[in-house]
Amino acid sequence: MALWQAGLFALMLSSLLGIVWQQINRYAEGELRGQVVNEMAGLRQSDLEGTLLPRLHQLIAGHVGGSAYYLLTDNNEQPIIGNLRYDPRAPGWHVLPLKGATGRDGSDADQVHLLVVHLADGRWLVLGRDNRSVIELGEVLAHAFIELGLFAISLVLLSGGLLSWRYLHRIDSLGARAEQVLEGEHELPLIGSGRGDEIDRLAGRLNRILERMRVLMEGMRQVSNNIAHDLRTPLSMMRQRLETSLMNSDEGTVPAGVLSQAIDDVDGIQATFRALLRIASVEARQRRSAFDRIDLSALFEDVAGTYRPVAEDNEHRFHTNIAAGAELYGDRALLAQMLANLIENALHHTPPGSTIRVTLLRQQGSVIGRVADDGAGIPGEARNEVLKRFVRLESSRSTPGAGLGLPLVAAVCTLHGIELILGDAQPGLLVELRLSANGSPERNC
Repeated sequence: MALWQAGLFALMLSSLLGIVWQQINRYAEGELRGQVVNEMAGLRQSDLEGTLLPRLHQLIAGHVGGSAYYLLTDNNEQPIIGNLRYDPRAPGWHVLPLKGATGRDGSDADQVHLLVVHLADGRWLVLGRDNRSVIELGEVLAHAFIELGLFAISLVLLSGGLLSWRYLHRIDSLGARAEQVLEGEHELPLIGSGRGDEIDRLAGRLNRILERMRVLMEGMRQVSNNIAHDLRTPLSMMRQRLETSLMNSDEGTVPAGVLSQAIDDVDGIQATFRALLRIASVEARQRRSAFDRIDLSALFEDVAGTYRPVAEDNEHRFHTNIAAGAELYGDRALLAQMLANLIENALHHTPPGSTIRVTLLRQQGSVIGRVADDGAGIPGEARNEVLKRFVRLESSRSTPGAGLGLPLVAAVCTLHGIELILGDAQPGLLVELRLSANGSPERNC
């Protein structure tokens, strides 16, 4: 980075030198020609006064080996006096190549600027200056630029190297702390510079990544433990029933009832694995390809209409209040499954005669969906825990279920940018879903 900066600075300095040199060269040539014009005016005045020849003798004698050139010719263009070999043909400015003129610093002039004037009596008067002063000025300017450029490039390399080292040192420190977090030797969050710069933004992103990894790793550990715990019991019972039936059967065959129970146990195990795979698919965000704008109000009406007869058959009171016109950008199948899980959760965990309410409201630019019951509810300290896989409030685990319904709801909400809140319905459980009105993928995902 420092070398690139130094190279760009050198290129910029060279371009600047070229531009400055052109401007100064143009200015110096203008000054040179101005001097020639002024001196030519004096010589023409001397011609009018009849003192041109003595004046030229004096000037030539005073500019021996100098940069001034004079020439006076007769009507036939034959030299009368001068220190210049030139055949004037036309009046005006003429630039000719020049060799042999040496400046104070040893540099050679390469051009001479001549002003040619045709006098009234037919003679030609030529006055010129070579460009040794322009070349000397350019060389002085070039040396100054080179010295300044070397100093500036050295400064750029030094400052760029220090800044790069400091920047990389901070990145390495942040990376080292991130590795310590992965090894369990450092706690989140990672601390940046505290100045709100790019290091702080990087630290914030790493915090979110590492926190997500921590949650996933903790979830994997929890899932592994819970799978071993929840599946060991039905597998052991199924094996025990089959073994007992074989031992008690004279023909060595298993009764149909035992086989039917074993099939039910296997179906339950498969359902558990299907639920786990579905949650994993949602959390991995593999379902966004199915996202589209959906009518959320119609979805709530359809799911509620499906479960109303089920609730009435189980002696539950089922009430709905669904506002029309609510939309969401998302996966209709997943959202329907989410709402179905919430209603089934209320049906399974409330006694007959309980009331279940499904509502969808529009409030102050937001859409709020609710599923509430008047059952036992969930204690406040356990509301975050029940969103984890295999977590069940009943420690004996004697009722059907694997504790995967609410985790799937949480995964679908996270995928769609929906805020999930478990509250108290006083009595019972209130599940609230908060999302932006007419949600777009930018606002809800």
